[in-house]
Amino acid sequence: MTAPRADRYRASALTAAVTGGDVLPSQSAAIPCGPEAIVAEARAAAAAGATAVHLHARDADGRPSADPALYAEIAAGVGEGCDAVVNVTTGGAPGMTIEERLAGIAAARPELATLNLGTMNYESFPDRGRWPRVDANWEREVLERSGSGVFVNDLDTLRQIAGALNDLGVVPELEAYDLGHLAMARFLVDEGTLIPPVRVQLVLGVLGGAGNAIEDLFLLRQRAREVLGPDLADLGVAAVGYPMQFRHAAVALSLGMDCRVGLEDNVRAARERLAAGNAELVEVAVGLAAAVGRPIATPAELRERLRAAVPTAPGGSRG
Repeated sequence: MTAPRADRYRASALTAAVTGGDVLPSQSAAIPCGPEAIVAEARAAAAAGATAVHLHARDADGRPSADPALYAEIAAGVGEGCDAVVNVTTGGAPGMTIEERLAGIAAARPELATLNLGTMNYESFPDRGRWPRVDANWEREVLERSGSGVFVNDLDTLRQIAGALNDLGVVPELEAYDLGHLAMARFLVDEGTLIPPVRVQLVLGVLGGAGNAIEDLFLLRQRAREVLGPDLADLGVAAVGYPMQFRHAAVALSLGMDCRVGLEDNVRAARERLAAGNAELVEVAVGLAAAVGRPIATPAELRERLRAAVPTAPGGSRG
């Protein structure tokens, strides 16, 4: 499929995923823990050129949290310190209930929130021989659960999350980890649970979903455009690990797609060196954009796009 002219000239939105719910603080001292550190990292990423910041909450000891008070504090701190579009998770962290996964949205009232499109095997640490050395007991427990990870997003869960976002006027960022997730997006649009045009982020490199090859990106991009057609607004990519985060960012930017970098998905700036922080990863992406002649969208430009996708129908889920 030939890219529309607009794809070749539009600015690309760059998201910084600053802390995540799967990466362990023992993997890198740069992982922000506690609201003050998360806010500082988000502001630094915005100053480095990020259009949006994707947020999870963590306690001071680094444990992922669903505490609404933490989300409210983080969102307020980011809003006071920079103009970046705020994007909050509904994926949370392994083991969280649907109520916990939605708690941060109601507290933070972000402009964007992720919505994961299907249940899947989900493994962050499948190879025992490559487990990181960890400091905290809760991190050790995460490692010991490897091999049993299932990310539950059944149809009822998707309808509930979509309805909650709709009720709050939050634009969903649909996370597609594989081809079947694109078919689910099509189903949810057709039944009225999702209101088009929809924003889709292709997630590559999680064991249980699509692989991390550039060919995987090409295939998912093509199918997203075919399956969703005119109901597709924005298409982006988030790839896990070094060097694939940067390789996919370079290709996505070249294709006029949005992209995501950040410590949630990759802790390395080079093969033998950990990133100093999210700002360093954003700076790499900004440099890639400059090298391929792709401007990075400002927060105002992204908000203009989002206005077309704000839910307008009452009542949330109608499936």
